[in-house]
Amino acid sequence: MTQLRRALLLGAVFGATAIGPAWAIGGGGELVVVANQEPQSMQAQVTYKEINGVGLRNVIENLTRLDPATNEVLPMLATSWEQVEPTVWHFTLRDGVAFHDGTALDGEAAAVSINWLYDPENNFSVREMMGPQITAEAVDKSTVAVITETPDPLLPRRIYLAGLTSAKQILEDPAAHDVHPIGTGPYVFDEWEQGQFWTAKANADWWGNAAEDTYGEIFFDSLRVVWRPEPIVRAAMVESKEAHIAMFLTKEECERFDGEADIKCLVKGSDTFLQFRLDYHGAHPLLADTDFRKAIFTGIDWEGIRQNLMGLGEPLAGQMLPSVATGFHDEIAQYAYDPAGARAIVDQLKGGGAEIPSVHISTRQGSTPRNGEMVEAMGAMLTSVGVPTTVAVEEPGVFNPRATTKPNPERAYAWLHVQANPLMDYGATFGAHYSCGGIVSVFCDPSFDQRAAAAGSLTGDERHQALRELVKEGHDRYVVAPVGLLQRAYGVPEGLEWDFGLDHRIIAVNMRLN
Repeated sequence: MTQLRRALLLGAVFGATAIGPAWAIGGGGELVVVANQEPQSMQAQVTYKEINGVGLRNVIENLTRLDPATNEVLPMLATSWEQVEPTVWHFTLRDGVAFHDGTALDGEAAAVSINWLYDPENNFSVREMMGPQITAEAVDKSTVAVITETPDPLLPRRIYLAGLTSAKQILEDPAAHDVHPIGTGPYVFDEWEQGQFWTAKANADWWGNAAEDTYGEIFFDSLRVVWRPEPIVRAAMVESKEAHIAMFLTKEECERFDGEADIKCLVKGSDTFLQFRLDYHGAHPLLADTDFRKAIFTGIDWEGIRQNLMGLGEPLAGQMLPSVATGFHDEIAQYAYDPAGARAIVDQLKGGGAEIPSVHISTRQGSTPRNGEMVEAMGAMLTSVGVPTTVAVEEPGVFNPRATTKPNPERAYAWLHVQANPLMDYGATFGAHYSCGGIVSVFCDPSFDQRAAAAGSLTGDERHQALRELVKEGHDRYVVAPVGLLQRAYGVPEGLEWDFGLDHRIIAVNMRLN
């Protein structure tokens, strides 16, 4: 497809608003990112998962950060930290930092923000990566204490997920927190035209301009994030120079970019995996039957889907994290494709009088390339072994409420969705996906919860071995099926330099255009 035809497709078919040439060769100007979906909100907690709030970390910063090259925990708004008691950590705050509303970042402001994020009543989705319950209190103006319900050796890495926002806004105008982020970052929020874009302007007073241990340099004068769910449209915007970065392109788009002179594809491994999650506790009674779950998990050709449809990614050995993760089990494998065996299980259950439910498989629009084709393939495979299905690619407003709602006896539901684990530790995975209280978890076994909590307080090889046993148990009980560890691909102009890590944060001060 020619560039002209793609540009016509962009405007005529999808109704995209032209924003003019974006490439400002020589520096400055506006950085334009075309994302795969609109932010769900502008809450500070959304910074924990880039896909839900693309670019928001330019406005909202965190106590700690991860080194893009080594994944090591480094200072950000906290310059140092110390575990003063088994359940208490002290974080020393950077001097002279102010929020964009002019209020100071001090111990009290940090405590208000952390408590707001992790309050059980707010029930923000960042809690899925929380571990033991987190609370905070000011020690003095330059120190905030973060307290965990039980010991949590991962806390400095875990707190990297929690964005700090203005305590004044939280206390005086909490409703505005959803739509107008007030952080300490290198860019100040400007406006959010819902359904179209959001923008931010460079912060001349950013602390990083003068600090020796800053994590980047302001190059672009402003930031604009727009969204288009179709990868072909995102790619076309870079080709037509309407955007600098097109997120999450397909393998095919990248191969085509390779033949162009002034654009390229950046591809890098990630901390994000693609998973299939089937209802469990409280759902249709047959969904708790291990044999029926085995029929579903072995009735789908996971490796075929990974190779032929997922495209950019790596295999996972029957578990949701790679071999570098704490708790990885090296003696289990991906669920083998066995349609004949799956059909035999279903037939035996039917012969015994069991009602085979129709399973609805959904995926969220734009979450990863070709996810619609993947759920269609899964539905066809399960139907062929005797499990009726329906499939759908759903907008976030439809997908998210169902994905975070606990099952009921009439429900037989599965999702195909992306999940990230920058901690590379199964303690976080179990809290999010295997716990009775997990926001997105549909699995509930109090005994498993207790053992996972006990493992989470351990360190070193003891932690690894305890988590490893739970990984094996989850695999044998068919809790979730990993499809693969995603590589993420971006279309960019040839002169763009961008330093990013496995968490794939869209942070403008890590970018430069030559």
